[in-house]
Amino acid sequence: MKKHLKRLVALALATLMLLMTACGTQKPAEPSDTDGAETLDNTEKGSDVVEKGRRGQLINMLSGVTEDKKVATRLATYLEGLFDKLDGEIVGKEYTDALANEDYSAALKACAAYFRSKPDFAKETGFSAKGNFDTWSALNCVEGTFTVVDVKWTFPNGDVDFLFNPTSINGPLNKEWVWQFNRHQYWNNLARTYVGTNNEKYAEAFGSQMRNWLTQSALATKDTWRTIECGLRLGGTWLVAFDGFKKSPSIDDMTLVLMVAAMHAQSTYLTKNYSSGNWLMMEMNGVFCFSAMFDEFTDSEPNRAYVEQRMLSDVKAQVLADGMQYELSPDYHWVTLYNALNFCSLSKSLGYSVDEELLGILRNMINAAILLSTPALTQPSTNDTYTKKTPEYIAQKAIDVLGNLPEYDYILSNRQKGTAPQGETASAFLDHAGFVAMRSDWGADATYMCFDVGPLGKAHIHQDMLNIIIFKGNQQLIYDDGGGQYDQSEYRQYAISGYAHNTVLVDGLAQTREEPKVSTEPIDAGWITNDVFDYATATYDSTFGGAKSATHKREVRFCKPGFFIVVDTLTSVDGAAHDYELLFHLDTTKAKILEEYENSVISEYGGEYEIAIISLDGDGADVKLECVSGSTDPIKGWYNGRNGEVLHEAMTVSRKVSATENFKFITLLAPIKAGGELPTVTKNDDGTLGVTFEGQSYTVDLDNLNK
Repeated sequence: MKKHLKRLVALALATLMLLMTACGTQKPAEPSDTDGAETLDNTEKGSDVVEKGRRGQLINMLSGVTEDKKVATRLATYLEGLFDKLDGEIVGKEYTDALANEDYSAALKACAAYFRSKPDFAKETGFSAKGNFDTWSALNCVEGTFTVVDVKWTFPNGDVDFLFNPTSINGPLNKEWVWQFNRHQYWNNLARTYVGTNNEKYAEAFGSQMRNWLTQSALATKDTWRTIECGLRLGGTWLVAFDGFKKSPSIDDMTLVLMVAAMHAQSTYLTKNYSSGNWLMMEMNGVFCFSAMFDEFTDSEPNRAYVEQRMLSDVKAQVLADGMQYELSPDYHWVTLYNALNFCSLSKSLGYSVDEELLGILRNMINAAILLSTPALTQPSTNDTYTKKTPEYIAQKAIDVLGNLPEYDYILSNRQKGTAPQGETASAFLDHAGFVAMRSDWGADATYMCFDVGPLGKAHIHQDMLNIIIFKGNQQLIYDDGGGQYDQSEYRQYAISGYAHNTVLVDGLAQTREEPKVSTEPIDAGWITNDVFDYATATYDSTFGGAKSATHKREVRFCKPGFFIVVDTLTSVDGAAHDYELLFHLDTTKAKILEEYENSVISEYGGEYEIAIISLDGDGADVKLECVSGSTDPIKGWYNGRNGEVLHEAMTVSRKVSATENFKFITLLAPIKAGGELPTVTKNDDGTLGVTFEGQSYTVDLDNLNK
C-alpha cells in the first residue's frame, strides 16, 4: 500500500512538472556543439552563515579531498542534496540517528555502508559490471592513455586532467575531445576488468580519476556539466562503475558517497535544464536510469514518472512519419532509438508498462534503418554520421522490447536466417526524410544508390540536397564521408559544404540553403519503382553562395539491375550566363581516363568493383573534365572521415561548362567488376539511347526517364 501511495504521489508530481514545462516555467535550450551547461546555483551565497552549521561540517570533512574552499563548497552542496533526499527508512537507523545528532561524518559512514551493501545490478538492466573486458584497454586507462575523436593522449604520470584538451596543442582545435572524454565510457571496461580480475590497481586508478573529476569539474560547468554529458554518465558509465567498484577497499567512503551524490545532483540538474532532439533523449534516459537504480532517493520516483510521462511526446516530436529521426542523420537516429529502447527495456525489467504507441514508433524507426541500409549492411553517411552498422539498430534489447521479426533475423544473421524485407521491390522511398534507396535486390552483392531529395534536417546539417551515394556490394564507390570530426578546421567546413558532396556548383559556389529543415508533408519525388527501373527527381531552387542564380533539377533512373542514368538540368533564373560544375567524389587518388567516351573516367580502387563515370553530355558541348586529389587552395579532393577514417586525400571528378545560360549534364554511372567490360552506348533513330551492359540490353529515353 505504501509503495502504491508513493507511486500515486510521484505521478501527481510528474504531472505538475510537465505542466510547469508546458507553461514555460522550465524552458528547453536548443543543443549546440559549442554550448556548455548553464551555471549551477551559486554555492557561495550566504556561505558564511551556512558554514557554521551542516555545510561547515561537510566542508571540513572534505579537507582530505580538496584545499580549495570554492570546490569544497560545491562538493558540500552535493552531499547536502544527498542527505536531504535519501529516505532514512531505507538507509537505516544508524543513518537517521546520525542525522538527528547532526553528526554528518557518521551519516556519511552509514551511507557508504548502505551503498556498498546494495545488490549488484542485474544483467538485464545493462548496468552490471560483470561481463567481457579488455585488459589492454584497462591498462591504458590506468596509465592515463586515452583516444578520443581519433586523437590519442597520455597524461603524465597517469594523473588525469579532465579539463585539458590535447587538440589545443597541435590542432585542429576540437572541443569534443574534452566533452566526450568527460562521458567516461572507458570506466565501463575498467569496472568490468576489476570485477573480472579482482586486481585493486584498477580500483585505485578509478578512485584517483573520480576524485580528480569531482574536484576539477565542480566549477567548470561549461566543459564538464553539459547536459548531454550528464545524461550519458547517468545512463550508463557511472552506473556500471558504481556497480563494479562499490565494494572495493580502494574506494574510500567519501569518494563513494560523493560519486552517488554527484549522480543525484546531475539528475536533479537535468530535470530543470534540458535540451531537444537527440540530446533530450540522452538527458531523459539518464534521469530515468539513475532514478530507477537509486530508488532510495525520495525524488527518484517522481523523476522516473516524469520521464515516463514525457517519453512518448518527446519521441513523437522527433520522429517523422516515415520513421526517420528529424536530424536526418542515421547516427543521431540511432541515438534517439537507443535511448528510447533503453528506457523501454529498463521499464520492462522493473515491471512498468510501456505505451504501445511508443513501441510502434520505435518499430518504425528500425524499419526506416533497414530500408535505408546499404548492401554492406551499413547506413549511408547523410548529414553528420559515423559509419553505423544496421545490426546495431536491432540489438537484443530491441528484440526483447519489440519482439522479433523475420527481417530482424535477416539483418542480424548477415542474411543467413529470416527473410528480406518485403515490399513492392527491394527499393524504398522515405517520403518525409527524402531519402530514396534504390537497390537491385537484398543480396550481399547488390547495386545501391541513396539519393537525397529532402530537407536539411533539424540539426547536424550538410549542404547536400540531390546528393547521391553509390555502393556495389560492400564497396562504397561514390562516397559521402559523414563530415569528419567536429573540429574547428577548414576541412570540417569543406566536408559539410556542397563542395564535398556529389552535387553541382554554380559560378564556383555551392548550395547555401537555410530552409526547410523538416518536411511535415510527404515529399513528391515522382517516385516510381518496379522490376525494370526506379525513378526519382527533385529540384534545388534555393541559393548558391547566397545568390539565387540558377536552379538544379536532378533526375535518376536506375536501370535494374546494373547502372544509373543521372540527368542534371541547370537553368539560369537571372537571365545571365553561368559556370556550372558537376561533382563526384571517389575515395581513391587513382582513376583512368576512358578512351571509349569523352570526358569519362573509371576509378582504380583495386577492389572487386570500380565505378565508371561516363559522360553522355552530347556532341559539341564545351565541357572540361577535371580529376583533383589533395588540393589545398581551394580545398578539393579530400575524404574527411570518422570511425578512424582520418582526413586523407581522395579524388573529386568534375565536369565543367562555362558561360552558359542553361545546360544539361547526362551521366551514366556503372559499377564494373574488376576486369569487366564497360557499357556500350548507341543513339537510336528515335533519339533514345541503347545501352548494353553485362549481357542485357536497355532502352533509355532521356526525355522521359520515368517511363
